[in-house]
Amino acid sequence: MKNLLKIIAFLFLIRGLFADGYVVKFNNIGDDFFLKPNPDAEIWNKVDSISVDLMPQNITTPSLLKNSISNVKIKAIHNKKYIAFYLEWNDSTKNDVTDVDKASDACAIQFPVKDYNSTSPFMGHDGAPVVIFHWKAIWNRDIEKGYVKVEDIHPNVFTETYMFGKEIAKEAKNPVSKENRISPVEELHAAGFGTSTHSEEADIRAWGIKTQKTWKVVFTYKINPNHIPSLKEGSNTAFAVAIWDGNNKEVGSRKNYAPWQPIKIE
Repeated sequence: MKNLLKIIAFLFLIRGLFADGYVVKFNNIGDDFFLKPNPDAEIWNKVDSISVDLMPQNITTPSLLKNSISNVKIKAIHNKKYIAFYLEWNDSTKNDVTDVDKASDACAIQFPVKDYNSTSPFMGHDGAPVVIFHWKAIWNRDIEKGYVKVEDIHPNVFTETYMFGKEIAKEAKNPVSKENRISPVEELHAAGFGTSTHSEEADIRAWGIKTQKTWKVVFTYKINPNHIPSLKEGSNTAFAVAIWDGNNKEVGSRKNYAPWQPIKIE
């Protein structure tokens, strides 16, 4: 498996070396634009976009055998202090409540800590970690309508007095258990499959808007070269992206993804 991953990563590397890359242009826009991310902000109509093809994740288990989402539109802009990424993909259903047989719509954008040419696009590897910004529709809903409890979904539920999943999650400081959420995004660090770890270091924000046929999500990040050295003004770096379709019960590694996409930060 390790040799297979190296071969695949090398093929994506070669593709990236010969790609022109998307230019994240500078715009002398105020910080408020980044502090209150809004996918419907007028400026996004003036920003160039690229369409990134997605693949079903079938390298590791659990996996997808066929795409549920074929591509995602990406836009980005920065003002030297902050950088913002806009993602838009087709999705006719809104999935923002989880249950035994339900999953949340979600998306994530991944950046290499070091040079992407020597970093695996598959959540990094030992010695070459990645940072991931992860947004979930259910977290958007928590902020708009309040935290969804078991009794909200199942009003006739009966529980004993001993610890159940939510209480255990709180004790473990699982971010999913937050009842007073103020942001629908979390930061993850990873250095290979199965190594993702929650972190609260970065100054990141996000917000999603569901239309009849699409999801639109914006991530904003306060640039800090000490945190993500590759993500700064003037750098040649890359991002990878993943989309989860809750209606298709996609969670964890069951996702649609694209490996490194080269970018130049103007």
